[in-house]
Amino acid sequence: MDYVFAGYRVVIADDGLVSMSECMTDIVGADSYNWEMFFTDRALAEQACPSSGQLFAVGFPREDVPALLADFEKFEPIGAAGMPDRLLAGEPMPCGDVLGCELVGWDSGPSVWHTWVCLGGLVDDVRDATGVVPGEHGLIQDVEQARLAARWLTASELGDPKVFLWVPALLVRPAG
Repeated sequence: MDYVFAGYRVVIADDGLVSMSECMTDIVGADSYNWEMFFTDRALAEQACPSSGQLFAVGFPREDVPALLADFEKFEPIGAAGMPDRLLAGEPMPCGDVLGCELVGWDSGPSVWHTWVCLGGLVDDVRDATGVVPGEHGLIQDVEQARLAARWLTASELGDPKVFLWVPALLVRPAG
């Protein structure tokens, strides 16, 4: 599966949870205004990462990028900050330890990324309908299973009114 690099995310989470969602973690902003919540430069992300934090690269399936860009444009192009430009650039994901995939969706209201874990009961709904369950780190370990779950969740409209499009975000701990 070909993933497009969206940026580096620096998060602080309890209990070793791995998530890119503002609902589940505290996010360290990439600028002094906390407007841009993804870093483009790994060195700057590492500098900003506190000892209690986690740093990982985030990517989206290349074939999902057009729908994701349309979702940003339709609902809140400004709130997405630099994300659309990074996705359009089509850079490959950096190498590292693949942690897994998280089902996420953009909520234009507060301009946040929701995860299927934060919107009550969606994990159970997905499991019942598709058999897909989170594994290590609370993430889906198989990319194709993550895509299946995201497609089902989008079609089910169970994230409405917060999220209309669900995509699997690949989370990678950068190498070395």
